[in-house]
Amino acid sequence: MSARRLDLTMSLPVEPRPLATAEEAWRIAKSLNYRHIEGTVVAVAQDVESREVLMVGYMDPVAVVLTLTTGLAHYYSTSRRRVWLKGETSGHFQVVREFRTDCDGDAVVIKVYQVGVACHLGTWSCFSSPNSFRVKL
Repeated sequence: MSARRLDLTMSLPVEPRPLATAEEAWRIAKSLNYRHIEGTVVAVAQDVESREVLMVGYMDPVAVVLTLTTGLAHYYSTSRRRVWLKGETSGHFQVVREFRTDCDGDAVVIKVYQVGVACHLGTWSCFSSPNSFRVKL
């Protein structure tokens, strides 16, 4: 997979860069409150330019460290029970530009450059898919 991943990232519109050293990343990962499903934090991906919420997933400590040290979004799949790189099969990567934690340490927001679509149903955002609802005043 790493050779394929390298080929795909070479065509990204922005270069992935580490946000933290491995030591800093583990310090941040250890400080979080993994109180959600299967020992995870909630991870909200937001487009860095439009600020649109693209998707919500989960991260375990390994996904946090990989995200911070590679500059590419990694999540913990609760169905596959493993860490996965967003885009590893689809090519729809998320290049991370900012990583923020909430006041309780049980949720993170990652601001990303989205390559391709974010939703597994083929829409730009999981919140604009045919299955999502929008209600407003």
